[in-house]
Amino acid sequence: MQVVTNVDAILWSKVKQGDLEAFNSLYDKYIDTLYAFGTQHTNDKDHVMDCIHDLFVDIYKYRKKLSDVDNVKFYLFKSLKRKINKKFKSKIKLFSADENRKEIVSMNSSVEESIIQSEKSAEISAKLSLALTSLSSRQREGLSLKFDEKKSYEEIAAILGISIESVRTLIYRAVKKLRSEIEV
Repeated sequence: MQVVTNVDAILWSKVKQGDLEAFNSLYDKYIDTLYAFGTQHTNDKDHVMDCIHDLFVDIYKYRKKLSDVDNVKFYLFKSLKRKINKKFKSKIKLFSADENRKEIVSMNSSVEESIIQSEKSAEISAKLSLALTSLSSRQREGLSLKFDEKKSYEEIAAILGISIESVRTLIYRAVKKLRSEIEV
């Protein structure tokens, strides 16, 4: 895990210096995972690709102003999510038919789609909450350390007092169990 972070940090540093090859490497390394992550937030695949491309354009355009980041992958995911949400909001355009009345001209998705998406999210959240109760306290603790606190497997192993392999197995089984219980 540490090696990936170091490689990412080196790539990030080179991108900040204007290294086009490092920029391309960063793009190639994360395009698929960013796309998969983005399509979890919206079904509009073209919108996701636009946001990813906008993100990388901004990174290169503002490379000299970029700060150092501890976790490049997390930074990219967070930035992409922000872009998806920002572009989604900007797709709603308002105009004034007269001074006092505004009507919605263009919406990214219909009201029905929004309601369905909201209901799906609520259903998944409810299933997740229920599924989490079926996990052992050790599995919940492992997941919390890994995904909420962003701890490495090594750190989790030290906290829980078990081997790194046991941590990997614990988290794998917990995620597998959650997935099987949440799938619709």
